[in-house]
Amino acid sequence: MKTSITIIIPSLNSPMIDRVLAAIEDQNEADKLAEILVVGKDDRKLIPPGSRARLIDTEQPVTPGAARNIGIEAANADLLIFLDSDCLPQPGWLFEHIAGHEAGHAVLGGGVLPAGKNYWQLSYNLTLFHDYLTTNHPGKRLFLPTLNLSVARPIFDTVGLFDPELKRGEDMAWSTSVYRSGQELYFQPAARIFHDHSRATLQAVWKDCADSGYYMRQVRLNNPDLIQAPLILQHRHLLAWLSPIIAFWITLCIIMQKPSILHKYAKTLPAIYLTKIAWCLGASRRKL
Repeated sequence: MKTSITIIIPSLNSPMIDRVLAAIEDQNEADKLAEILVVGKDDRKLIPPGSRARLIDTEQPVTPGAARNIGIEAANADLLIFLDSDCLPQPGWLFEHIAGHEAGHAVLGGGVLPAGKNYWQLSYNLTLFHDYLTTNHPGKRLFLPTLNLSVARPIFDTVGLFDPELKRGEDMAWSTSVYRSGQELYFQPAARIFHDHSRATLQAVWKDCADSGYYMRQVRLNNPDLIQAPLILQHRHLLAWLSPIIAFWITLCIIMQKPSILHKYAKTLPAIYLTKIAWCLGASRRKL
């Protein structure tokens, strides 16, 4: 039986949504797509008129999780592929997602290129996605990020939708539900994207990582059985005071687990260390 495919892209006026859509249309398997749903806002009118892509205008900004849920409810396809509006699919991306599901993987995450247009963009991609780089081996994972993810529709009937209230970390929270349901999460680095995000300065990277720490702390504390949640996360003041030491340890762990980062991207290690300090300080805040 032929599988129908919908790509869902949350977007709040992405300045590169036209490039993202063009990269999708350039895929060899693009003719297999039923539709592309862009959920959010496109005030710049960058979505080409008459294209396969359709805008679902939310009128007001919504969280990424809420946007994905809107896309899920609007789609009729058997296979749903989630892509962020700053991610450029590379050649073979769609083929690898389709092949992975044909091989029996109901939830499949793709890889992030260890690349960036400048030092901070590269450092951000390495620090946030070191477990999901295209240089890593394929295999089972406990969590998968939603920036490059494909899911067989029946999975949502089993585990439910994304948490629409979370501004960050909804993918980790949803992954825990998938894992608890007994489903496998599979990582396929060959389904490659270039994360061409706008965080190109220390200030932008610092703020994003601090915000991530704020939201991810609660996700971790809510799922202590699956996510390593050190006791120190319960003590905000101590987390802030010890942030330089904690950041050093986390950076060291990344180096030991992913030695390629040390060998090939040694220049980014100071930046990675700073992002971990930012994460700890963000997690120590009571509110944003």
